Amino acid sequence: MRLILFLLFTVNFIAGKSQHQDPSWSARRAIINQQCVENDSLCNVLHKLGTFEGHVRSFFMSTVNHHEYHDYYALGVGGGLGYYSPIIKNFQVGMSGFIIYNLSSSHLGPRPPFFNRYEAALFDVTNPDNHEDLDRLEDLYLRYYISQKNKSYMQVGRFHLKTPLVNLQDGRMRPNLQDGAWVEINEWEKFRFKAGWLWKTSPRGTIRWYNMGSSVGVYPMGRAVNGNKASYAGNISTKHVFIGHAELLPVKGLNYQLWNYHANKLFNMTLQKIEVRKRNQSITWMAGLQYFWQKSLYADTLSIEKQYISEDEQSHSFSFRASALNNTTSEEWNVNYTRITAHGRFLFPREWGVESFYTFMQRERMEGMGDVHAMMIQNNRLLDKQKHLSLQTSAGLFVLPSVADARLNKYILPSFYQMNMRMRYKFSGFLQGLQADLLYLYKGNMISGLEEIPAYYHNKVDMHHMSLVLDYYF
Repeated sequence: MRLILFLLFTVNFIAGKSQHQDPSWSARRAIINQQCVENDSLCNVLHKLGTFEGHVRSFFMSTVNHHEYHDYYALGVGGGLGYYSPIIKNFQVGMSGFIIYNLSSSHLGPRPPFFNRYEAALFDVTNPDNHEDLDRLEDLYLRYYISQKNKSYMQVGRFHLKTPLVNLQDGRMRPNLQDGAWVEINEWEKFRFKAGWLWKTSPRGTIRWYNMGSSVGVYPMGRAVNGNKASYAGNISTKHVFIGHAELLPVKGLNYQLWNYHANKLFNMTLQKIEVRKRNQSITWMAGLQYFWQKSLYADTLSIEKQYISEDEQSHSFSFRASALNNTTSEEWNVNYTRITAHGRFLFPREWGVESFYTFMQRERMEGMGDVHAMMIQNNRLLDKQKHLSLQTSAGLFVLPSVADARLNKYILPSFYQMNMRMRYKFSGFLQGLQADLLYLYKGNMISGLEEIPAYYHNKVDMHHMSLVLDYYF
């Protein structure tokens, strides 16, 4: 309700009038607005220079499952407004909110042994029957610019954050949001620095804010390493997550990045990434390497089922990419390979973001897996000279540990192959600001003689999935 009032106030403020309000209030506000414009005041600065942004989104999603298993569909619509003040004495305030409605959908709640995996996250995974009360205050931060020229700043509050692991994962109606403090320093030509301290998060597919520890387990938890159903929700004592990042650009074409994620009493994850680019007259070549190392910080005595990560568990993951970009047509081909070793599972709470392996393909991830070989090839191209229509096609093979291996296969996912086709169009002219995004994919089973039970197939393999997203920004 508070968010609705906030949005209504913002709409009225932008419009400067409302046909349904008390006439006496209209008169009083007209006088205030006139004084605001005439006076050299903060009100005048905010009134003239503040930036208002609007976003309307429509999201249709559908999944067709193997044989007699349940199929799903959902259509969600929503709208949001944001206000971002001008920079006054190096300070800026940002605020935004969004409202979602479930216009139509199949039943998205659990019907054991069937659980909806994709469509429910368009709305509220904690209450799939909630079709209307889906509003969320999103941005609400105070930012201080250390340098406006180099866009160096520090901020505190609630905000969108994009890093390799804690990120938006915005393939639904609304993305992840974070509550904490964040700083970015870009004062040097060959060195950049970022750091943050997060104490709350609002995962996509939810409308609540959670402490970092209590957010782990909002999504399905899979199974523990002993094969029993995991039940760690409510048993994670993590109070905060610290993120540190350093980026080096020692010579032209070479980029090195170091990221560290420290979740107290849970784990420490380090990512090192190096990319080399070589450009000639016609082609830009790129080679990239990522290395993830995770070590458990868990030292409690709870039962195995209540542990998100086991004591002394660790994982090592490598991801490689080679790509060629045509400088004239902007067409790109890339080939990718990821190896997660058998030391342990790659673990990072799905509520916080999606991993950034080079082999990542929409609607699937390798989180919760160990002993993985993943191969993917991708093509990106523009289909018109105006650069309005683009097409991305990709195909991947994912060789995973046995579905019976609970130690290395958390979500009972069989080895699979996947094919994606994604087409995007940006409108112009009268419809400037409107974007369409169509995704179709197929995931097929690679295991001969795989037993036909829901745990192996439903929303995992031998399934078709598509989505159509319309976004209008103004």
